Amino acid sequence: DAALFNELKIWLKPLERSGKLKVWDDTKINPGKQWREEIAQALAAAKVAILLVSPHFIASDFIDNNELPPLLSAAENEGLTVLWIPISYSPYKDTDFEKYQAAHPPQQPLDTLEKPQRNKAWHDIYQKIQTAFKDD
Repeated sequence: DAALFNELKIWLKPLERSGKLKVWDDTKINPGKQWREEIAQALAAAKVAILLVSPHFIASDFIDNNELPPLLSAAENEGLTVLWIPISYSPYKDTDFEKYQAAHPPQQPLDTLEKPQRNKAWHDIYQKIQTAFKDD
């Protein structure tokens, strides 16, 4: 999933550069820090959550037990926007985030698209992310 995550970060760079968003993932945790606490703080501060959904994502017990519950709770109670992107075919219909509208059609996961079509998909996703931050 890392290759598509890296593509997403490239697309988000203009928003990050302008200060409209801060991209956070667990690679930002410095050595010696309490990683669970760092993740909890980042989740609590989030206004928009972007989920890159694949079988690996869904299979992760850590994500399911520790990361999704606070995000989905914040979406229900605090107005956090959940944007999920299907990057591979997966059993997303059996998840708690399935009720949120995907940022890209799940029947066309990004890893099934040729590069030009994937770039078009990223462009469309970027616009949805940009709108989510404008609405915030």
